[in-house]
Amino acid sequence: MVKAGSSKAGLTRRSFLKTTAVVGGASVVAGGGSALREIAFAEETKGVEEEKVFRGVCRPNCFGYCHLNVHVSDGRVTKTSRAPYNNSCYDRICQRGLSHVQRIYDPLRLQYPLKRVSGTNRGDEQWERISWDEAYKEIAENIKSIQGNYGDNAVAILTASGNQGAAISSTYTRFRAVLNASDIGQCSDQASQYGQACSAGNYMSPLLGMMIWNGNELTDTKNAKTIVVWGANITDAQVQNWHLIREAHESGVKLVVVDPNYTQIASKADKWVPIRPGCDTLLKFALMNIVLKQQAEDREFLAQHTVAPFLVREDNGKFLRGSDVGIQPIATGEVDPYTGVEIIYDPYMVLSNGSLVQVSDNTPCDIEGTYTAEGIKCRTAFDLLVDRIKEYSPESVSETTEIPVDEIYELANICINGPVFHYEGYGPQAYDNGYQTTIAGLTLCALTGNLGKPGASYGSFWGYGIANTIGDPTYSAPLGPISSMSIPSCDLKNVCEQKKFGGQDYDIKMLFINCANPVCTNPDTHAWTDVIIPHMDYVVVADSAMTDTAKYADMVLPIAQWFEHEEIATSGQTCAYNYNEKAIEPPNECKPDTQILSELAEYLGLGEYFTRSNEEILETLFSGDINKMVGSDIDSIRERKEVRFIPGDPEKQPYIAYEGGQFPTSSGRFEFYRETPAVRAASTKIPTEEQEAREHLPYFEPPLEAWPENPLYEKYPFYLISERPRYRVHSQWFSTPLLREIDPEPIVKINPIDAKKKGLENGDYAEAFNDRGSAVAKVVYSEAVRPGTLLYPKGWQMYQHKKGGWSCLSSTDFNVYSVSNNFMDVLCDIRLWEEDDN
Repeated sequence: MVKAGSSKAGLTRRSFLKTTAVVGGASVVAGGGSALREIAFAEETKGVEEEKVFRGVCRPNCFGYCHLNVHVSDGRVTKTSRAPYNNSCYDRICQRGLSHVQRIYDPLRLQYPLKRVSGTNRGDEQWERISWDEAYKEIAENIKSIQGNYGDNAVAILTASGNQGAAISSTYTRFRAVLNASDIGQCSDQASQYGQACSAGNYMSPLLGMMIWNGNELTDTKNAKTIVVWGANITDAQVQNWHLIREAHESGVKLVVVDPNYTQIASKADKWVPIRPGCDTLLKFALMNIVLKQQAEDREFLAQHTVAPFLVREDNGKFLRGSDVGIQPIATGEVDPYTGVEIIYDPYMVLSNGSLVQVSDNTPCDIEGTYTAEGIKCRTAFDLLVDRIKEYSPESVSETTEIPVDEIYELANICINGPVFHYEGYGPQAYDNGYQTTIAGLTLCALTGNLGKPGASYGSFWGYGIANTIGDPTYSAPLGPISSMSIPSCDLKNVCEQKKFGGQDYDIKMLFINCANPVCTNPDTHAWTDVIIPHMDYVVVADSAMTDTAKYADMVLPIAQWFEHEEIATSGQTCAYNYNEKAIEPPNECKPDTQILSELAEYLGLGEYFTRSNEEILETLFSGDINKMVGSDIDSIRERKEVRFIPGDPEKQPYIAYEGGQFPTSSGRFEFYRETPAVRAASTKIPTEEQEAREHLPYFEPPLEAWPENPLYEKYPFYLISERPRYRVHSQWFSTPLLREIDPEPIVKINPIDAKKKGLENGDYAEAFNDRGSAVAKVVYSEAVRPGTLLYPKGWQMYQHKKGGWSCLSSTDFNVYSVSNNFMDVLCDIRLWEEDDN
């Protein structure tokens, strides 16, 4: 019997750090001569064979996908070092990338299949080592039994972003397809993506890529007058991007940071705007209010590139079309690539010098005015937007956001005098109202014409390559469309409790979890440990470490890590297909996910669908005439190590989002007015008529919980906010010994004013708590933390806390439209904790 990863006494750490000075400053994060580089993460190499160097890709979801040299001697990785991109601006490596040796050979790494000991409870951490044959037989028997008793959809695959790659993701999708299993959909940081898609659409590249979070490439920051960073501590959360911001700043571009807390990047800025948490949308409305007051809107951009001149019917909120005024719609013969439905041309109607006309590229449009069609009053979308913006004066917004009026005016003038590169992080969108901050930010830019030009941008920048779906579009779904549902992970608790979804009986009874650690990184740990997992008849986790989630499994499968199999990373902020060679064999009985699924399929009688090796899967995915034509075929990727899937050169000709004012929306324009609001994903919630009516235009409503006007605030007077540390990506690298030398245990940062009121000294252990749960961490005084706020670095496993865990305090509740995790929408209190309190 094995008890895996349960010690709370701390990890075994190697004492080769010669100085703790490596912790300080942004100089250690990437690029040049860092202290971490000098201490060389190498195993003893005396008397071994000549070193071989392989190309690796670091691929957690920090979005960097940095290329690494993987140094191998005698079949073991001895160190990792920075490898070159085709464009040197993306040549980076950070502490995590330099510490891969310790992650590969971590004594806590899973080595063999582990089965929960019969008669013990999930979470008791009682395991027995079994053979792969035994593991496959048991998993297959449970899949067959559960699907036989409850239907195909009762088995669900839960995948997140912890091990991204074309072969792995496509094979899990194929596995789900042949089982007709349910999908548990990703809900982390989806509000920002949804907000962008609502108003500006998703860009599809002719080189087989899609911009998921669209914005100008970060190398374009040098073309801006000002960079405004909204809720993104880039120096720590996305260290590979900091040098691009710093270089632009050093060349004369101004840097402004809007953040509740005085982050490291705020300390480098020309101006820091401290804002009350959850208020970013309000601030943007006040900025738009000032733009209108100063008549600084770009009326030409609004008329030609937005829906500002479109007439909106008062009766149903729809745009006035030609068919409404007697113009016959025209069948185009073209098919919408997303819906498969023929496109019918029914022109939008606008006013031109007061007369009603069909919109066209050459039509001079009025952005203000009214028209009555068949007795129905219509107004321009711009007029409706102006009415909404007028509700938010700088004076009223100042009171709520706690930003002085003169500072709001100063920021408005910065936005007016562009180009401005707005870099939106993932903090502002992590509230129930978070998607509206992205919509409002983009609308502010549309109002000032600050989109589609060099230096003019809003949002984050990263894309997803789709060449692998072009190479063999049938690989992921060999039997055609599947009938099972995709259930948002934040809604899974509701589905388990209600046993219904999509208007029908729907009962998930088995989870197969890969590339994910939801018990630790998703909101509300207790929703998983007390509701979701107990509802399951069987839980499988495929991972390289005994995570919080793995501890609640019935079967844990040890997977190969990144350098132990060939893979192609298909997403990130470099917008390239990044090639990862196989450098070493997996240790002991670890196997690549693709091999695990192929072998398991044999026990399910589905082996005919899984006959390809890992390498053959990649050759299948990156094949075909289109891939060869654009250079994204497997041979090109293997040879070049990197193939960019969007046009342009990042250093000479950076990608410009919405270039020329072209938007991939149904109207071809920026749609600050949404004609037909649609939810991001189906869920157990259904929008009300009132909610739908409100969704036409940007709007503000308070966060669900984290708001002083919330009655709960009297009981729990602290906002609880997470930060992304340099030493983990979500929960990855949680046990890497060297990083634990630098960052040994969970902490909570608190303003000294608040700490003294609570009787907390620097270095004490304190318990943050609310009705959902608690977490114990070491107190760190920080005047950089806003009073009334607690700030904690994310990603610690529960066993690394003295009690509880940070996700125990958050909620699975979600907005019906954005269907996204509300990580920051949390209130709590804090108190001194003593060891015997437990």
